[in-house]
Amino acid sequence: MTNDRGLSPLGPDSPYSNASIYADAEAVPRIVRRLRDTLGLKGSGAELTMGPVRVEGEPNDYATGRHAHPSDFLQWPTVLEREASARTPAEVVQAVTAVLEALWRGGFKAVATCGFEDELPAHGGIDRYPRPAPVLEGARSLRARARGGRT
Repeated sequence: MTNDRGLSPLGPDSPYSNASIYADAEAVPRIVRRLRDTLGLKGSGAELTMGPVRVEGEPNDYATGRHAHPSDFLQWPTVLEREASARTPAEVVQAVTAVLEALWRGGFKAVATCGFEDELPAHGGIDRYPRPAPVLEGARSLRARARGGRT
């Protein structure tokens, strides 16, 4: 895979060749500025470079414009796309981990989607936001009776 940073040993079919990090925050500049400050990076604009990894923040085209449950993170308003010219998968994992942890420390909800989520903290963040258990019809009736018959 070739990018504007040079040749990468991570081929296009490598699970480490790309990753997206979804953040539940509207302002891309605010997220990028927070990352830049937290990680001690220089520069400006919506792009960050961390060693062999470049991260670009942009509005998520699939955002619904409403507050989405964390399990619906694909609808969160901001996505950070990652491109690597890393020499090893470990460098990619380290860089994505640093971005996730910086976002979490900054109070942002964030989840990474990639082919190496199991190598990231909290499986890329999804373990931080457990999906609510489905309510079974029988349980709904029991709760209604407990509330005095209201459904």
